[in-house]
Amino acid sequence: MEAAVSSLHLSSPAIHGSLRTSDFMFLGVPKPPSFLNPKLKAFAAIRCQSTSTKEPKAKRNLLDNASNLLTNFLSGGSLGSMPVAEGAVSDLFGRPLFFSLYDWFLEHGSVYKLAFGPKAFVVVSDPIVVKHILRENAFSFDKGVLADILEPIMGKGLIPADLDTWKQRRRVIAPGFHALYLEAMVKVFTDCSGRTTEKFEKLLDGERSRGGDAIELDLEAEFSSLALDIIGLGVFNYDFGSVTKESPVIQAVYGTLFEAEHRSTFYIPYWKIPLARWVVPRQRKFHYDLKIINDCLDGLIRNAKDSRQEADVEKLQQRDYLNIKDASVLRFLVDMRGADVDDRQLRDDLMTMLIAGHETTAAVLTWAVFLLAQNPSKIKKAQAEVDSVLGQESPTFESIKKLEWLQR
Repeated sequence: MEAAVSSLHLSSPAIHGSLRTSDFMFLGVPKPPSFLNPKLKAFAAIRCQSTSTKEPKAKRNLLDNASNLLTNFLSGGSLGSMPVAEGAVSDLFGRPLFFSLYDWFLEHGSVYKLAFGPKAFVVVSDPIVVKHILRENAFSFDKGVLADILEPIMGKGLIPADLDTWKQRRRVIAPGFHALYLEAMVKVFTDCSGRTTEKFEKLLDGERSRGGDAIELDLEAEFSSLALDIIGLGVFNYDFGSVTKESPVIQAVYGTLFEAEHRSTFYIPYWKIPLARWVVPRQRKFHYDLKIINDCLDGLIRNAKDSRQEADVEKLQQRDYLNIKDASVLRFLVDMRGADVDDRQLRDDLMTMLIAGHETTAAVLTWAVFLLAQNPSKIKKAQAEVDSVLGQESPTFESIKKLEWLQR
């Protein structure tokens, strides 16, 4: 394998085991597949150096103690023997929430009740318990505050929707993710990933020209941009181009996410007060951001309906998705015979895929890279399998299935 000496300084609020990390150093990056950019060079070794972000917890004051008691009382008190996490309210807002949640995980274990601040939550990180809740007993739990927070953004999309709406929309949307569509999406994934690798290489070239050999990247932000571009093309047939630029729509997406986080951690729903959307600056911005996204989605829906070619599901699934101009989920839903749906429901479905789809994907990719950086032998094994299966060819849906070790 050809090698060159270089480095990437990758920033990420990641934590691995008891190791707290705000940034870590890659001395080299894994060899990028040639189908992404034949000019990219390979890098020989990967090592990880972590930097602690440990911060002392704030001391609890009278207000914090009152908050703990009130929140715990209003949420029904203790839940059997479940540990209860208590602390200063400032611990929730003074730094990324994940850091505090991780501290309490180390203190209380993988299931505990967070019973202070504005609301009470049961925090679950045990995969067996998560499976029990989300997969085996999904209908035994309601969506609670999540639905209230997301309803103004996603309406009756799949996440905040009531059970009947969820079942109906899932039956309609699921056929759109058929084999030929997935085959076409592999090309979209490849092309968008190529943009990202080219961007990294240009940044490295610029740094080398100044005599350096390292660049600093916020991995989660980079992967968020990549995921947004993929979702835009795959779901709407719309190119955000967020890997190379930041459009008003993308800025609005992040604005709505920040507002959702704010609403989930505030004491009273002041945004429901009449005139609050016009009087409170952050609420004015939220509704402005929402209008930008809605206008974009409404325009895409309108364009898709203007060129509608109605067909049965079976016919839609037999289209030549590798060669047609618009292979998006939106096109499938609009053209589906017998699935007439109003524009508002379509907007809600698309908004859910846009808002909820990119952030989770970016988080998984960030953690995957971090964990691989901690295990150089695993990177070599992954590279070997990719080289063996793909060689110099672009990936296809069938070839990806052969990457057995990577799919474990």
